[in-house]
Amino acid sequence: MKLTPLCACFALCVFPVAAVPFALNFTWTPVAGLGANSADFFDFEFIDPSGELKLTQLSVTLGNNLIYDLTNTGPGYVTYGAYTLNDGGAGATQTSAALGEGTGGNRNIAWNLASFIDGVTLSYGADVDESGTCASGITGAICRVNVDSVAPGGFISRGAIDVAFTVEFINGYPGASFNAPASGQSWSNNILNASTSYTGEVFTPEPASWALGLGGLALCALHRRKLL
Repeated sequence: MKLTPLCACFALCVFPVAAVPFALNFTWTPVAGLGANSADFFDFEFIDPSGELKLTQLSVTLGNNLIYDLTNTGPGYVTYGAYTLNDGGAGATQTSAALGEGTGGNRNIAWNLASFIDGVTLSYGADVDESGTCASGITGAICRVNVDSVAPGGFISRGAIDVAFTVEFINGYPGASFNAPASGQSWSNNILNASTSYTGEVFTPEPASWALGLGGLALCALHRRKLL
């Protein structure tokens, strides 16, 4: 029985872990084109200095005070821009319903991702307008221009986006899931874009702790056999 505390000590050695930090950088860039050339861009760049991680799921929800304007009919004014995707090699498979437009439309898009690793940028485009209804005719002209032309600062103040994502280890070791509401982010903006960075870390047992833990388990098994 004298070895029991030693067995416990070795077994506990499996618990020390190493933190692996990452960042998911987001940039929203408005495109002030005419007609169907107004698809604002949402860019997500995954940064993992360790080279051990991959982002496997990503969900993006547009703020409640913003809408997508994807067609030249229905909600939205003046300009519009259909949804487009350039996954940059991230291996994206859409898991959500197609985007909808207007206040009653679907403002969430989500993907499973097969190869979203360090340095990869996933980008999608879709015109973003402010949620609102303007009067018809000349009297509503200024209103229609304003809700149709969301600037970077306005994108942030009107709700921006909520993001949820999952980061896992490339070697198959489980990682963690993260939720990042727009209101909890530190945003920056200029006349060209609005941006933020979702940072975090996932944990994996250090190699030395695995060796000590396995050694401890073997010692415990040997000790148990001697007691029987």
